[in-house]
Amino acid sequence: MLAALLASMTLATAACGPASSTPTPFDTEVPIGPTPWPSGTTGQYGLHIDPSLLARLPGTVDAYPLVEDPLSEGTDMADPDLAKTFDRFAAASIGVISDDNWLNVAIGHLKPDQQGPDVYQAWVGQYATGACSQATGVSATTQSTINDWLVDVATCGGGPVVYTLRLPDGVILSMFGMGSRDLGRKLIEAIYQ
Repeated sequence: MLAALLASMTLATAACGPASSTPTPFDTEVPIGPTPWPSGTTGQYGLHIDPSLLARLPGTVDAYPLVEDPLSEGTDMADPDLAKTFDRFAAASIGVISDDNWLNVAIGHLKPDQQGPDVYQAWVGQYATGACSQATGVSATTQSTINDWLVDVATCGGGPVVYTLRLPDGVILSMFGMGSRDLGRKLIEAIYQ
């Protein structure tokens, strides 16, 4: 399930540089980049790509714009395993893996019958394993409280950090990135309950 999702994130090429404006804590509109489905679309297995999920996230993180990632979303909606767990999904990114600071983000709404703790824990492990698969695997896992959110954190042997947390209403936010600015942590710090 996760291999295709993470492979598409790894190959994303929509580079973004730092913006000149100062981020505000209530800036919650992620720009929709070039996409064939600005209002969403549904894949052959029933997974709906829903860019409106990105409205729950800050539009900028540490002055970097968070931009919808249609390449990843196209791969996501073709994943039958992802469609078994989520009914709505969206992806976004800051920069690309070759940048000094980058972040790949996945946000999804769990199907009603998938909203139990076991499904969440399985997702945490699968996402971290997939995210770290190109970085010598998961070297450590922990839970941390960031901005009053309980966050599952995994560190990849090659350096990237993976964050996963539950948002209200059956939504899971997962991300992985790398760089001295720790954009994943800063994104979580900017999410208000």
